Amino acid sequence: MSETIDVVIQPVGRTPGVLEPPLAKYKPQVIVIITSKDEFADDVIENIEKAWIKHTRRMPEVIVKILTDPWTADTVDRYMAVFDEAVEEIKKEYNSKEICWHVGTAGGTNLMGIGSALSAFTHRFPVYYSTEGEKNPGVTIEDLCLEIPFFELLGPGFKALQKLRCRKIMKFIDTDGPVQPSEIAFHLNSTKQNESSGRKPLVDAGLILKTDLGWMPTNVGKSLLALMDYEEE
Repeated sequence: MSETIDVVIQPVGRTPGVLEPPLAKYKPQVIVIITSKDEFADDVIENIEKAWIKHTRRMPEVIVKILTDPWTADTVDRYMAVFDEAVEEIKKEYNSKEICWHVGTAGGTNLMGIGSALSAFTHRFPVYYSTEGEKNPGVTIEDLCLEIPFFELLGPGFKALQKLRCRKIMKFIDTDGPVQPSEIAFHLNSTKQNESSGRKPLVDAGLILKTDLGWMPTNVGKSLLALMDYEEE
């Protein structure tokens, strides 16, 4: 099996400290900094060299991408283009290795955070949110890096909804929920076993949840169903 490397992609503004938690948690060999000014990237590199290197043991490769004017109407689109550019560069450089991606959403402008989240969604990369230690006294530096499972469910969710029966069940639950399994089977004109096997992928992917009143869609399920319905129009 090829060697594994960890890559952190992080938007950065005037608060470089948002990068320390993912450094401590993932110990990446490669860091991509997407920022609006060279001086912000310089601050990050200086912090790594002087203090944060204790987390990674050695200086990681730092790739800097400059995104000018990160507050305009096309910022998200331009951010995603820069993100894609960085991903392709890393894949080309480390084509013999298994890459574990980690995408940050805190740092820089709010639009940069949105662009980072959407880029992660597009590539099916795991997402985290980080904050600085001074705002959370007593919390370990690694615990300041919060993984967001919502994005990790999107890939399996898409796969589940590619199945026609699963999508029909999902739509029924979204429209009429909470519903019982017997109601789903009646709606599909199907057997209890077929209903159960069609519902299971939705449960496993976190698209629906069971309540006292019956099955309901989760926020992930609603989001993916809305997106897939839009694509079908």
